[in-house]
Parts: sequence; C-alpha cells; structure tokens
Amino acid sequence: MAEVSAGNPCPFLRALVAHDYMSDDVEPLPVVGRTLARVAATGDGSPALPARVVRLIALIANGLTPAQLLRNARHGVRLNALRGGPLDKRGSGSRILDQQANGDQSELDQLDTFASNKQRPDGGTERGLDLAEITRYMEANYARARGHRRVIDRKLMDFEFPALLTVIGRDGPQGRYLSLDDVRRLFIELRLPQRMLDRLNHR
Repeated sequence: MAEVSAGNPCPFLRALVAHDYMSDDVEPLPVVGRTLARVAATGDGSPALPARVVRLIALIANGLTPAQLLRNARHGVRLNALRGGPLDKRGSGSRILDQQANGDQSELDQLDTFASNKQRPDGGTERGLDLAEITRYMEANYARARGHRRVIDRKLMDFEFPALLTVIGRDGPQGRYLSLDDVRRLFIELRLPQRMLDRLNHR
C-alpha cells in the first residue's frame, strides 16, 4: 500500500491514497470529484456522491484566502496539507486518529458504546451504528469538545460518519448501518471494505 501523509486527516481520502486511487500530493479538482464518485458507487446500493459538491469542498480544503482558492482551482487540492485547514475539526470529532494520524483504540472502544448488534445482509450479526446512533455519537463528541470547538465543527461532522454510512454502510434487514469492523479497517488499516475493492477491480 502507498504511504499516506499525516497531513491528511480524512480516513476515506487516506484509504484512497493508500490504495493508489489518488496521489498523496496534489490532485486536480475534476479528478477528485470523479474518483470519489466512482469509488462511492461501489458501495452497497451504489450510493452517489455528487462530483460537483465534492469539487466545491476540495476547492476550500486547503484554505479560504483568495490565493489558496486560486491555487486549488488551477492546480488542485493538496491532500497532504489538509490538517489545520478549514475542514479540519481539530479534535472536535471522533479523535480516532491523533494529530500524527495514529489510531487510538480507546476511541474505537468509545465508538462501540454507541453501537448495537446489527443483522448482516447474509444473516449473521455484527456491531454497527445506524443513523440515529451515529447522531448521538456526534452530539457526544461535540459536547466533549466544549471550550475549543467551533460552531461549524458540528456541521463538518455530518461529512464524516454520516457520509461513511452512505458510502461504506451495509443494508441489513433492519436498515442501513455502519459496520464497526469496516470503520476500524478504514481508520487503522487504511483499507476500503473488500466488497468495494472487488467491485472496483471488476470495473
């Protein structure tokens, strides 16, 4: 797997870099939009990520000054320089990855306290979170960050775990849920779910 800079704090983008679907350095905005849309479409139910929205987010990811916006528009987003940017929650989020992009098992254990047993599509069971459980988890994280959080940080959380639910979630008999095993592999091993990789390899 490719090396991924600690300057990239986004677990989904980190996995795409690790799997060589994107560069660890600069990627043009159209490439970012197309790549994320293509990978997302391999998730269960073929979820759609609007490429235009993704490009807009990538445009501001490295900073909001006119010079930074112009640079990103012309050359692309620098994935290894996202940490500390306007989209970085700076500890107001899950904290599963620290500032050096190392995984924290205690934070994964904390996530598990919001999860419940879910029935898999194949009939087995596993730990996971539905949207209501994810929302309670995000609210707890936002409350924990009192004193150093920004108002926008709560909105930015909606682009992490709810987005992961959309992209890598599973459709069980009781509804869509986010598998804790998939979360651990994504954050710690930088791996997409194998079912998505299999679909990507057949496209």
